[in-house]
Amino acid sequence: MAGVSTLPQEILMEILSKLPAKSLVRFRCVSKFFCALIAGHGFGVLNRSLSLTLPSRAGFLISIEVRPPHPAPYRRVYYTLNFSEEENPRRLQANRVGFLDAEPFLLSSSSDGLICVSKPNGDVAVCNVSTGQRIFLPRIQYKDYTLLLAYDSQSKRYKVLMSTQMIDQESSTRNKLTYYEYKQWVFTVGVDRSWREINDYYSFPFYPIDGINSPCNCSNTSVYIDGVIYSYNMQTKHSMFRRLHIVAFEVGCESFSVITLPDQVSSQSYLFFTKSALLEVGGRLAIVHVRVPDLFGEGLCYMDVWTWEKSKKCWEKIIVTIPLEWHRIICYASSLRFATNHDGEIVLLCIYGEQFFILVCNLTSEVWRKFDLSGVEDLPIFSCWEVTLHNVVDHVFPLE
Repeated sequence: MAGVSTLPQEILMEILSKLPAKSLVRFRCVSKFFCALIAGHGFGVLNRSLSLTLPSRAGFLISIEVRPPHPAPYRRVYYTLNFSEEENPRRLQANRVGFLDAEPFLLSSSSDGLICVSKPNGDVAVCNVSTGQRIFLPRIQYKDYTLLLAYDSQSKRYKVLMSTQMIDQESSTRNKLTYYEYKQWVFTVGVDRSWREINDYYSFPFYPIDGINSPCNCSNTSVYIDGVIYSYNMQTKHSMFRRLHIVAFEVGCESFSVITLPDQVSSQSYLFFTKSALLEVGGRLAIVHVRVPDLFGEGLCYMDVWTWEKSKKCWEKIIVTIPLEWHRIICYASSLRFATNHDGEIVLLCIYGEQFFILVCNLTSEVWRKFDLSGVEDLPIFSCWEVTLHNVVDHVFPLE
């Protein structure tokens, strides 16, 4: 140990940063020297940055709400999935995340390897999926709220954006109709001691559409990309934004802007009858839609992908044909969940009957691959509306 501690700290950090999070947690128990080094903020930033470039540290988190026999309450179980750990080229193994199962957490959003979860009593926590570390935020007193987690590259901290919805008593009494008011709050993890309300001139009140009440019938109604949170929204006080659109929240300066949807998807009815998601594709914001044949099963299945060209402020579209052999899974799937992998491919989690399948599409070559998913067969019947798929990255970024 004396010899190791005499090495330059930069070299030690370079060596340790290449280890997975579980190994680093064990290394912290070796000595006070290693504990202080690994727990440092600088090492956390280095380890996180490296993890974003390594396929072996990129994976997915699957959240499933289980419906046990009445009157037992619903419970939620969590699994991680990693393509680099596959033993069978056609089968992927899901691994249970026990520490999340132990408490009635509801997953709200994810960013890198961290997730934001809440409980019915208003407790909110940010957890590291790889290490099990968690930090609780101040309890939320509101009944209706949405939580979105993101990384602020300026402060090198994670922030949680909370949007609340409450009845505007004065307007409702005066007009004899139910009016709502919307407020936004921000909490910087490891810095703030209380929620900060955003109330500047350039921001406007909005309430992101969540996965259950969304016209998209999916959980992928928001995505974090390079310092910006993008969310589906249509509930604002401004008449010019009554239609469905996308709200962009700049995490660093904590300001809002609006992105208009492509003409073909601007109507709510279109999204309602298709399976849709907001994703990051090649570093860009993307809207992904799966189109299925008519009720008689005639025609092909397609996947439409619109990507947002930020510099030109316009949408670009590509259409990918889904292979015929997987039409049945796509057409009759009770639910589809979307993500992207480390190669920028589209990943679809398909729930078909009581089985899980993974379909992967390479947008450049238009090649599709199918995987069976193992490890979740022992679950009882669950509600397909309560399945979510999130990208996660393995790292030990300190929360405090």
